[in-house]
Amino acid sequence: MAFGSMSFLFGFLPLTLLCYFLMPRRWRSGRNLVLLLFSLAFYCWGGVRLLPAFAVSCVGNWAAALLSAPGRRHRKAVYAAAVVFNVLMLGYYKYTGFLLGNLAALGMDVTVPSIALPAGISFFTFQAVAYLTDVYRGAIPAERNLGRVTLFMAFFPQLLQGPILRYGEFGPEILQRRETADEAADGAVRFCFGLAKKVLLADSLAPAADAVFHAAAQGLPLSTAEAWLGALSYTFQIYFDFSGYTDMAVGAALMLGLRLPENFAAPYKATGIVDFWRRWHMTLGRWLHDCLYQPLGGSRHGRVRQYANLLLTMLVCGVWHGAGLTFLLWGALHGLLLLVNHAFRHLLRGSLAERVLALPPLR
Repeated sequence: MAFGSMSFLFGFLPLTLLCYFLMPRRWRSGRNLVLLLFSLAFYCWGGVRLLPAFAVSCVGNWAAALLSAPGRRHRKAVYAAAVVFNVLMLGYYKYTGFLLGNLAALGMDVTVPSIALPAGISFFTFQAVAYLTDVYRGAIPAERNLGRVTLFMAFFPQLLQGPILRYGEFGPEILQRRETADEAADGAVRFCFGLAKKVLLADSLAPAADAVFHAAAQGLPLSTAEAWLGALSYTFQIYFDFSGYTDMAVGAALMLGLRLPENFAAPYKATGIVDFWRRWHMTLGRWLHDCLYQPLGGSRHGRVRQYANLLLTMLVCGVWHGAGLTFLLWGALHGLLLLVNHAFRHLLRGSLAERVLALPPLR
């Protein structure tokens, strides 16, 4: 169910708010139950057949977190098995068709099955892995209430496109939030602002981008001006679409008294690709840093190892975005750009050129 659809704007969201605020404020568990039920209904909008996979993920990760908490026996093995389980589950649903399709294209006698992709599986899987990792490291206690873990993974504003939540931030919000009229009003304004970015800007730029890319795909010659028109239209379309969705997600959550992390910080004002990844899809960048880059060794073992870790992290980032060789190429490209940016910074560190290039006109 798209946030800009009539069914969401004039059906699902008003009904959720009505049922939520009809529940007495002092009955926090009752309001949480309303959010959980409506989040599950939102998840099942595309078909109830997708619910079992989500249920298995919620129950499995809830149990694994309890068994991998500090002080439990065999917790390292449980944590490793749970992470592998999440990766395999994501791989089965998202990449089986892609892998078998490529084998079939090579002439191998394989059948490509039709596998329905559970809604938001890329996001709730990453949230589950982050939750397990934080519990395993002792950063947060394991949540004993299955309903709260399920709400954390299913919360409808962020289910389909993020932001990627961390339970250490969202868990206290579930228990301690205080809904106010001012926050609800701020949330409504933020939601409308995001809807405007999506409908008035992103959707208006889409026809120009689609026309140019379609012409290029058909082999039609493009002038320099047409090529730039397509590239820039797509550049701003994808930003206004994604950041507009994030604004709607943050706004919808705020209307319910819950604060979601910000996901964008003017990324097209970045001074380099390193700075860009600190501004674009920030919750994904934080996940990649905490759950992949740092466990690989980060920058603790010299520059060569750091660059290898960066490249591998961005390859995973590319594959996570979608099943296709273009996504792998996209991840490799960003990884190489990050290597160049870091190497350039290291080369100039402490020099006059670094101070000159830091001046506002050149930055």
